[in-house]
Parts: sequence; structure tokens; C-alpha cells
Amino acid sequence: VNQKFVWMAESPAVSGVSPREGFPGTKVTIRGENLGNSKGDVIGLTIGGVSCLSSLEYASAKKLVCLSGTAVGKCQIIVQTKSGGEGTCTVVFNGLVLERPPLLDPEAESDEWKDEAFAPLPFMKQEVKAAQIPIYARKVTDPLGASDKSSRKGALPFDQLAALFPNGGSSNIQAEDFNSIWYLIEVHRSTSFANVKSGLKNLRNEVELTELAPVEFIRNNLDAFLQCFDSLATVYTGLIQDESKSVGGSITDSAEQHLASCKKFADKMFSDVLTYKARADAMRNALTILQRYRFLFSLPRTIEVNIKKEDYDVVTNDYYRAKSLFSGTKVKVFTKVLEEVQKQVKTLRDDLKKKLHILPTTLDNQKNIIKYLMDLDYEEDAAWECICNMHQWLLKRLFNTKTDYQKGHIVSSSGDQTPLPHDEITPPARGHARTMSDLSFLSGTGSAGRDKANVRPPKDLDAESSPPRRILFIKEITSFLMERLPDFCKLNQAYYTGSLFQGVSSFDEKRQKESCGANRPKFELMILEIMETYIDMVNCSLYVNAYDQLPKGRKERLGDWVPFDDNLLEKCGAWLPQTIREIRKGVSSLLGLSLPSQVINLSQELAHNVRELCSDTLFIRASNDIKALPEREDWKVHAEEGGIITSLPVLFENLVVETLLSLKEVIVESLPGEPKINDTLLSQSLERFHDLLEDFTICIDTLAFNDKSEENSEGQSGVMHMRANSVSSDDAEMASLPADQRLLMILSNLIYTKTVVVPRLFGFFTSHGYPYSIKMQSNVLTELDDLEKRIFDEYMQHKSQKLIECIQNGTSVGGFDWTTCPRPTGIRTYVREVIFDLVIVHAEVYSVSAGLVKKVLEQLVGVVATQMLKLGKSVKKFSLNGVFHFYVEVMVLQTKLNSFLTDQSKKDFQQALKTLGSIPYDEKLEDLISDFEKCTELQTRCFGVTRPKV
Repeated sequence: VNQKFVWMAESPAVSGVSPREGFPGTKVTIRGENLGNSKGDVIGLTIGGVSCLSSLEYASAKKLVCLSGTAVGKCQIIVQTKSGGEGTCTVVFNGLVLERPPLLDPEAESDEWKDEAFAPLPFMKQEVKAAQIPIYARKVTDPLGASDKSSRKGALPFDQLAALFPNGGSSNIQAEDFNSIWYLIEVHRSTSFANVKSGLKNLRNEVELTELAPVEFIRNNLDAFLQCFDSLATVYTGLIQDESKSVGGSITDSAEQHLASCKKFADKMFSDVLTYKARADAMRNALTILQRYRFLFSLPRTIEVNIKKEDYDVVTNDYYRAKSLFSGTKVKVFTKVLEEVQKQVKTLRDDLKKKLHILPTTLDNQKNIIKYLMDLDYEEDAAWECICNMHQWLLKRLFNTKTDYQKGHIVSSSGDQTPLPHDEITPPARGHARTMSDLSFLSGTGSAGRDKANVRPPKDLDAESSPPRRILFIKEITSFLMERLPDFCKLNQAYYTGSLFQGVSSFDEKRQKESCGANRPKFELMILEIMETYIDMVNCSLYVNAYDQLPKGRKERLGDWVPFDDNLLEKCGAWLPQTIREIRKGVSSLLGLSLPSQVINLSQELAHNVRELCSDTLFIRASNDIKALPEREDWKVHAEEGGIITSLPVLFENLVVETLLSLKEVIVESLPGEPKINDTLLSQSLERFHDLLEDFTICIDTLAFNDKSEENSEGQSGVMHMRANSVSSDDAEMASLPADQRLLMILSNLIYTKTVVVPRLFGFFTSHGYPYSIKMQSNVLTELDDLEKRIFDEYMQHKSQKLIECIQNGTSVGGFDWTTCPRPTGIRTYVREVIFDLVIVHAEVYSVSAGLVKKVLEQLVGVVATQMLKLGKSVKKFSLNGVFHFYVEVMVLQTKLNSFLTDQSKKDFQQALKTLGSIPYDEKLEDLISDFEKCTELQTRCFGVTRPKV
């Protein structure tokens, strides 16, 4: 970049001013563009050529505020900044003359700037008569004396007046550009001609008075002038006295002496500067001569410093330059210096060779060291030495890792012993409830309650939280080898193609080709040995009989093998997908390198085997987890789509989704270079998916019909103590739910599974590349429908039995006899109990699944209607009071339960009333029914009752 270039901002441009006119000292707001980056950037601000910079208030680059000066007429506003220079203006400010400002006190505070041209001196009288003020100091409102408010009606705006006079002008009489026509148009636009004539006469009189004004002013203020003269005389007398009293004579003489002394000191100082300049010139000439030989004499010291700084590029450049310039010299001093340099270079070569054998290191570092050695005249093949050393180091690290893991230790890639890295690979807990963000890909919609499901971890989660040793061993050797082996191959490739030696001055291409041809078969054996060792270690870690099936030579190379004691399915299953993923990614990355065909075949075979192993393990593990779900049911609830469920359906869905996701990566997706899995494994995945759904059906059936915990909860009743998005902290209370409430929760779980989970799982199954079977989905839904009907019937049996017992026992309580009973004075207790039991059922079902309320209550109301019909038919004879009792009770039940009456239950209630025969009308009975309805209106409001017509 040219350093002489100075960036300049755009010049300031004023495009607005407010107000458009005013007297001196008016606060003016200026608007525009590029008005300065700060207040310090603004170096000039003029209005009509008068500077206003002293009163500047900087607001922004688009707004400035200042006080107007004494300029009059049409004034240009010019802003000048350091960054943009002098600007332009497209508006004008009309400056007015302040003919007679008020008398001011110089010490008085004021909000705005005041013109102090006519401010009185302190010794002047503050009260001045109007006659004492000269004409030029008076406020001239209208010299003609003929204007009034009516004459200014319809006055033209300032912009229009300015447009009429493009050459400028002003209506201000005392302005330099005063224009009489402008003045008459602005002030006397509506004044009659007669008034203008009389005003002209008045103006002449004013002029005559103006000629006498100076003399009159002096005469009237003679006392003030005399006081000023006396003050000046006093000042002069004081000055004479100060000079006479000063030491050393006159003040001016003393000042002259000081100035002479300063001049003498300045001359002496300038003389010293000239002396220093002469010395500096002499020294510069000497340095110029020494500079010619500085490189040679300072070379040993320079090389030593750069070696310490590890700046080897500079060392090699200096060494090559010294050889080219002084290699054939016969000057003894030069020869001595070169010998010292050769010793330093030899020491450096030895150090670089040691660094080349230190591993691990980066590929770029290895390449740089090899180039440095060749530039420093290293006689051996540094690149091949590095390849052989790296081959031995890779094998050694693999065997050391095997030994340390089988002894219970772990060795990191850097060679340091470290504890088990539990946090490096973290599998999901078996059946852990996903949050909504985890499952949002299933259908695009979800429930806010899913992520609040309180899920109890499995019993063996603590064991799974620590990675098993075989998993850590496979991860360690895989991550190590896949990190280091590509550098090993790339180094050999650079060695074989010759790109490693680009820019090396001493490179012998012919010699290098001979070396590469002889060493290429050796490298293929090296890479094959490394890969066989790695594959044997992985297979022996995953398969039981893999070690026994190894060829004799590979078994001897691997050495003794101690099998891992952790169970692959139970202990390692959760970690297996991630481990297999790392193996496959590592193998795929190696297949992109230039490897021998035998190595490629071995790597592809390993990838195929681990995919099959992972598929079998994941399906078996998921099936076992689903079968164990009944043991994990804690009956804690949360809100979901359409109702309240426990965590069971979410756990089931998560298990299936996690399995399918892992299997998709294993079965459906193939990485570059891997062989594709055949269709047989895809078909097996469909069958196993169906098995997982059947396992959950069995799980629900087990909870509904084989759970014996209900024996410990007999006699419990009441509304379920469960709320959406909240759970009880008392697990014992949740585990002791009554049988009917557990059946209701199981039914809600089943409905949610059938309507939400199963369709979503099948959609997920097909959208991720698995085969789809509509017949299988239909069979699964049919099985769930059958199970739902069985559970619903079981739940209705529990609820119906209680209502039947209440009606049967309540009608005969207290020895009630339909033939001898008294006239009814209220509603009997059993009717209240039936209604309130149904209210409780409504609340219980509504709190779990609002969609089941109508279905459940319609059947229960049907049971009540049937029992009342049976009761009416079982009574052989009713007395009149008995008829009244039965009529009131049937009408109350029919009225209160009207919202859930089916055609059959309505018919049963009507048939029950017909068993009474003709019923005489009694107004008190109707009042009794109405009173009961009012008393229980609040409790039965959930029914939405409307009284039926009888």
C-alpha cells in the first residue's frame, strides 16, 4: 500500500437549517451529511462568513447546533472538517439585525448569546430615557410608521420572497443588501397609498433627528465620559508608580535583558547540535565500511542464535550463501570462520536426526526436518529412515496398548498412562426418554410434555456408565491408528513421487528413483503387517473364537491373548454402535489412500463383519429392554398428545428409534469403499421390527392382567393424584395405585401407542430406507385394538361393580320398604353416592384422557339405568309414597346424567317409570327435584346437565 495515500472522507453537505431566520445569538440546528466524526473533527463553521465555532454543540455526523453570528441577509452555512475538508450548502439562513437590544448586565447569566455592543458600562445609569438613545440604536419596527397587523395580512413566506429576488436582498433597513421593493412587499403589502405617503413624511423627520443624534448623545452622557477619563488617568498613574518601585529599573529594561539571555542560550545549544551532527556523520561512514563484511564475521553467532530459536530456514539459507560465496577462498580468516560454521552445522544435523526419530509428531514437521537434513548435506536417506522408524513405532504402540489394557491400564496416544476416559464416549442410557428435540424428526410435531417425562434409569446403568475395557481398547487402537497411519502412507507417497524433495538444493533425482524402486516392496510389507495386527486385535476383542482361528504366523506375532471378561451383549451393547462407527470410518478413510490390494480386502472384510455383529447385538438388546419395561413402570405421568400417559410409551418409542437409527447407519448406509449389505439382512430387520412391536404388546398385557400389586391396594378410591407435567415425590404412593386407576393409565398408554407411536414408528421405519409392509402394520394395529377392548372391558367391570353394589345396598338400607315408606322429604343417600361416584369417574378419566370420558360414562350410565329398571321390576307393590320415592330417584338420576344418556339408557329409564303405572302430579315432588338440582349444581357442572322433557 502506498504510504503517501491519505484517505479522505466525503466533504460536508448542509441540507437543512432550523429556524430559517433569526437575530444574532439565535440557536440554530444544522442538518446534513458528513458533518464531522466528532467535535474535534469540525475545524470551521461559518454562517454568512461569520465564525460560529466557539458555540458549536456536536450532536452527530448529521446534526450540529450553534448560535448565529452578526451576519445579516441570506447567509450560506459552511462546515469544514479535518476528514472531509470544506463543505457545501443548499439552504440559506436569513440573518436579521438586532437594532436595539435590551440593556444587559455583563455578569448576569443567560440561556442564549446576547449582543453586548450596546451594554452599558458599570458606572452608567441603568435607567436611560428613550430620548437619550440615538436613532441608530433604536429598534426600527417601521420607519414609515404606517404598518399595523392588517397591513401584514397575507404576507408572503420567506422562500417565495427569496425566489422573487434571485440576486439577493433583504427587508432589513440597516442591512447592506437592503431592497426597498422587498421591504414594501413584505411589510406594506396591504397598506394604502395614502398611508405610505404619510409614512414617507415621518421618515424624513426621523432623518433630521438622526443628524442631531451624536451631539445629543454626548451632551446627555457627559458625566459618563468624564468618569472614563478619570479612570484612565488613574491607571496611568498606577503604572508609573509600579515602574518606580520595581527592582532593577524599568520593566521594559528587565524584559530586554531576559530576551538577550535567551538568545545567547539558544546560540550555545545550536552549536552543540552541530557538533553532534558531525560526530554522527563520521560514525555512519565507519558503519558503512563494516557493513560490507558483517555477514561473514557474524555468521557463526547468527547460526548459533537461529539454532536456539529453531529458525532452521534461516540457518540453511545462511549456510548455502556462505558456501557459495567463500567455499573456494584462500584467505585464512575466512577459512577459519567457515570451519567454525561447519562444526555448528554437523552438530545441528545430529540434533535434527534425533528429532526425526521422536514420535508422535506431525507430518509437516517430519517433512521439514528431512528437507533441513538434505540442505545441510546429510549423506544418508533421511526419508526412508523416518519411514522405517515410524513403522516400528506404530507396531510398538499397538502391542503396548494391548498389554496395558489386558493388565488394566490405558495408555494414551501420547504414551502417558491415564485412567479410564469415561467421558470420551458416552452412549445413551438404555431406554432413556428423549426430549422433544430428539424426536422432532419423526412427524414434524410433538408434545411439550415429552421432555419432562421423569424416567427412572435401569438398574444396570451404573455399570454401563463406565466404558468396558474391550470398548476402550478398540477405541484406543482405532483412534491411534487412524490418526497416525494416514501420515505414514502420505509420507511414503511423498517419498515415492519426489514431492518431498521439492526445493532441496542437493536433491539427486536419479539416486532417489533407485532408492524408491528398491524400498517400495518393503513398504507394502510394512503396511500389511500393521493392518493385520490391528484387524487381529479387533476381531479377538469382539469374537470369542477369533484368536484360535488365526493363522499360525499371525498368532505368534500377536502373542498371548487374554479374553476380556465383560459380556458383549449386556456390558458392551450400549457402546458397540459408536465403536463400530469409529472402526468403519477409520477403515473408509484408509481405503482412500494408495494401499496394496491385500490390505484393502482385509479392511473391507473387517467392515462387513462388524456391521453384521452390530445388527444382531442391537436387535437382541432392544428386545430384552422392551421385555423389561414392566419392571420400570413407575406410574409417574406427564401430558402428551390427547391425554396423560406414563413414561412407558416414550421409553418404548425411544428404544425402537435408537435401535433403528443405529441400524440405519449399520445396515442401510454404506461408507465409501464398503461392500453393500444384501437384501436378506434388510428383510430380517423388518421381521425383527415386528417382533419389537409384539414385545411391547406383551408388555402392556402383562401390566394389565398379570400385575399382582393391586392386591395391596384394595379399598383405595378417589380421584387419581396425578397432574399433567407434575409428579409425586413419594414413589410408594405412585406404585400403590388402585387397580382401576392403573387400568385407566394402561388404557391411555395403549391408545397413545396405537394412535401416535405406532404410525410414527412405521413412518420413521420407511423414511430411513427400511422395507415397508402394510400388512404388518395392519396386523399390529389389530392386535392393539383387541388388547384395548380387553383392557377397557376390565376397567368397566371394576367401575360397574361399585355402582351396582351402591344401588343394591342403598335401596334397602335402614329396612326401607316400598309399601310402608313415608312420603319423601329429600333424596336418599344412595342416589347421591351414585351421582358423586360418576363425578369422580368423570374427573379421573378426564384427567387422563378426555377422549374416553363420553365412552366410559355412557356405559356406566347405561349400567345405572339397567339397575333402576331391574329395581322397578323387582318390587312387587308400591305404595303411593313408594311411587313418589321411586319417581323422584329415577327423575333425579335421569336429569343429572342426561348428557351421557344413550338411546338404550333413555329407554331403560322410561321403562323403569312405567313400572309405577300412572303417577299423580304433585308440585312438592317437583320442588324436591328442583331443590336437589340446585344443591348439586356445582358438583355436577362437569356433566353439562340440561333437564330432559318428561
